[in-house]
Amino acid sequence: LEKVPGSDAEELPPPIENLRAVARFVMGGMVYGWKFTYTPSDRARGVNEEFTLAPIMEIDKDDGRLTLDGITPKYPKLSCWAQYALDGSHARWNAYWDSVLFAPSSGRGSGERKDETDGIRTAYTRALLSAVREHGRKMEKNKPKEIVGELLLRDEPRLFPDEGRFVADVDVLINIKEIVPYTAF
Repeated sequence: LEKVPGSDAEELPPPIENLRAVARFVMGGMVYGWKFTYTPSDRARGVNEEFTLAPIMEIDKDDGRLTLDGITPKYPKLSCWAQYALDGSHARWNAYWDSVLFAPSSGRGSGERKDETDGIRTAYTRALLSAVREHGRKMEKNKPKEIVGELLLRDEPRLFPDEGRFVADVDVLINIKEIVPYTAF
């Protein structure tokens, strides 16, 4: 948390910038959600698994409504509470996500602790993939070619260390917009 000697006084130290970027990623997923495409792996067809995640809207880097409170450095951990203050313009997002289009699901994923904040992002992304995969299996009997949709983090996601990895448990709401089946094999 200490400033680098000789650095600009206004500049935040890298760990705080990284922590803020992770908070923007997670809070953006809780407020606005993500669009995703998922291609299940299929050895017989020579298809590799792919999962892409794109924010529907991002929280700006300079958005004053995102705050990090209670920053506690305790080597080797750095913990804090991230808060994002919602205003009236966010009411339509809540109404959208509360519609009957969305079904609940949950997932768990992990990322390497040595990758630091990238490991946290990987853990969340893999947890979201797991939730999409499980929900897709309930909806479609046969393995599809591709699933396209959107999802939102619901409740507070849980992140914890386990055996040299970050592990993320997430509850999500999923809206499957399109399931592309294999038409011929």
